[in-house]
Amino acid sequence: MVFWRTEDGQPHAQIERCPHLGAALSAGHIISDRLVCPFHGFEFDGSGACVHIPANGKESTVPKGMSATSFTLSETHGFIWLWWGDAQDEYPGVPFFSILETGWKYHTNIVEWPVHYTRAIENQLDVAHLPFVHANTIGTGGKSFVDGPYVEADQQGIRVWVTNHQDHGQPHLARQELAKEADGKEPSLSFQFPGTWLLNISSDLKNFIAFVPVNNQSTRYYLRLYHHVHIPIISMLFEKVMGLSNLFILNQDKRVILKQTPTNSLDANQDRFICADRAIIEYRRHLKKSLKLGDTSEHTVTDLDISNK
Repeated sequence: MVFWRTEDGQPHAQIERCPHLGAALSAGHIISDRLVCPFHGFEFDGSGACVHIPANGKESTVPKGMSATSFTLSETHGFIWLWWGDAQDEYPGVPFFSILETGWKYHTNIVEWPVHYTRAIENQLDVAHLPFVHANTIGTGGKSFVDGPYVEADQQGIRVWVTNHQDHGQPHLARQELAKEADGKEPSLSFQFPGTWLLNISSDLKNFIAFVPVNNQSTRYYLRLYHHVHIPIISMLFEKVMGLSNLFILNQDKRVILKQTPTNSLDANQDRFICADRAIIEYRRHLKKSLKLGDTSEHTVTDLDISNK
């Protein structure tokens, strides 16, 4: 794909291949709000229509079949969002967390890992790995006992309420008790389809990740810290320190998820789940349904303690 902007700042996206002889349009340049192919100078407008073929002359009619495939975009919340489906008269709103809409400052760190996006996302929905993978950071204290999680899921996303404790042999709370404790509280973490995640650290501090698949072997993480520190110098120092901390914590996951098999969790039909995996189960169920991959009944919790159903 090739992304480019017209003079008014509007972003555009097209299939990179020139429909003429297959040159890479990303190697071209922009003239008068037109993307120019580097091979024969064909010019394309923001809709992907070819509007000029130099070899045919200025007065020639350009065949409609010479158009490049283009995509509908929306630029908001510091990202360019691409509509991957068929063209429509009206498009749904961009999926984002309403709590982040106004009043926040944020800083973004970007990393790219050789991992399939499903494994990257499930890692951030996993509430049981903290005392083992992050034992010297966010998992200190040996809190391996997971109460819940209480999970709500719909077509928009997944919301998770969870508390981790040290294991003293205590029983799990029943689902009704978990629901009562979650009532009126902001989720511990949230996920919105197709690929954004939010961790509720406090009322003034949130961690956000946008998971962007590069290909089947690589995912780019846009890791953001949202905060309410508005004094410029203090804000800059705060973002620097917290950004490095978040990158360090995220990097602790790397050695584990890069070696998970199979690499794509959609192929992981032999995985066996526990109660703490409820958010992961919901993610796989929704993903298989949205990708029309057939029956999702195999992705259920097995051998659960009945007190925690």
